[in-house]
Amino acid sequence: MEFTERKVLILVHSKPFGKIIAAEGWRAAVGMFGMDHESQLLFIGDGVYGLMKDQDMLPIRMFKSTFESFEGRVCACKKSLEERNIDANEIFENVEILENADVAKTLIENEVVITF
Repeated sequence: MEFTERKVLILVHSKPFGKIIAAEGWRAAVGMFGMDHESQLLFIGDGVYGLMKDQDMLPIRMFKSTFESFEGRVCACKKSLEERNIDANEIFENVEILENADVAKTLIENEVVITF
């Protein structure tokens, strides 16, 4: 059987508080690159809290820096941020903020979606 590179979307929609959900999303995204897949991260719903700068970064620091070294795409749903009164300067740098149409396009263009 021949290996086929796939586009994989890591969709983080769960609250990160008291859990390792956000860190596991970053870890899965890094793992996809390690398996020669093209991965993206999309934070939506309560998952956008996992992008807050003021959180404890220790659990995700290594995965985040590795993912960024692969030039991975990190996105956040604009509507989710607005509904939670989160300003773009309160989240990590280099996060692409997507309108609803772009969120839908991102969901459609990926062959595999893994949710956290």
